[in-house]
Amino acid sequence: MNQRVVIVLTGGPGGGKTTLLEELARDSAWANRFVALPEVIFATHFLNITPREKLFQRVMVNLENGMEDAVARALGASDPRAILCHRGTLDPLAYWLDRGWAEEEFFAFTETRREEHYRRYTAVIHLVTAADGAPQAYKRFPEAHRPEKPEDAIRLDRLLEQVWRGHPRYFRIDNVGKDWAAKSKEARKILKDWIE
Repeated sequence: MNQRVVIVLTGGPGGGKTTLLEELARDSAWANRFVALPEVIFATHFLNITPREKLFQRVMVNLENGMEDAVARALGASDPRAILCHRGTLDPLAYWLDRGWAEEEFFAFTETRREEHYRRYTAVIHLVTAADGAPQAYKRFPEAHRPEKPEDAIRLDRLLEQVWRGHPRYFRIDNVGKDWAAKSKEARKILKDWIE
């Protein structure tokens, strides 16, 4: 059996991760070729642990690992569909760094190594936040569920680039000279190389 394709969609708030997954699921040419995993932060609602605690990011890493592994096991060898992840196991590092905590401490605290995170994924597609290059398209509360101001979204986006750019198959899709249709087309072109 070939190793299963597992791809991370990352990027700052409002980059288009959710929109891309929804569009692919509705497109008959793509719908049966992948399984999409939601952003694990939604599973933390009742944990009574806040992002102000270092433990929160360790929980996020372990929840993402667990969800990816569980879905891969459930699919088994007979179902070759790719797994598309709305964020990956290294995204919590960007939020850790945003709090001013040391990178080395993250790896010690989560008992992981950067290379382990990279090895989990076939590719990483970074959809840059709309706040950086397409500010008119960046929506926040109450129009969207994200509370981040544009400058906060850009800072997080750059931290996400910092933590993922060393992946051997890292693709950054910015907003320069693109509307959403062009950005989505570029992401689909990259995905087509990995998803049969």
